[in-house]
Amino acid sequence: MAKKKASKKPAARNSKPTTAKRTTPAQKPAKKPAKKPAKKPAAKAAKKAPKRSAAPAITGPEQVTTGPAEIGADLVALFNAGKADEPCRKWWANEVVSIEGMGMAFHGKKAAEEKNKGWYEQHELLGGTAEGPYVGATGFAVKFNVHARERATGREIQMNEVGVYTVRDGKIICEEFMYGT
Repeated sequence: MAKKKASKKPAARNSKPTTAKRTTPAQKPAKKPAKKPAKKPAAKAAKKAPKRSAAPAITGPEQVTTGPAEIGADLVALFNAGKADEPCRKWWANEVVSIEGMGMAFHGKKAAEEKNKGWYEQHELLGGTAEGPYVGATGFAVKFNVHARERATGREIQMNEVGVYTVRDGKIICEEFMYGT
């Protein structure tokens, strides 16, 4: 039998003897988690991500000039002169939307004109006044007080409503009538 050679390394001073620890399966250290798949290079990920535009720089207020004061003043003057239909022909854009307070929208100049024609077929305008305009940056509002007679019944009615008008490029693109109670 061959003899084992003694180690030539000197023993360290003041060293404690080492003993091997035995571990049970419950004491075994947890396995390292599996490696995640490598991420795609940033260049490839950027191609698939939607491109975002840079936010506009905040520079302060912007002047908006669409002419609502002039149009509103003319509409009020024409209505008070007894020419209630004139502003429609003069100021409506071809793509105007006219919205009545009962929740009906009429799209386009022809449809809005038909709506007005239907109202005049059912009512006789006895008088009325328009107050305003109350002007904002993109439009104006007008308060209407209308005295009319229903043709079918002969009953006279007093209507109060506010017309809110949106103006773009010198034309009314939307009008909405809100009824008083």
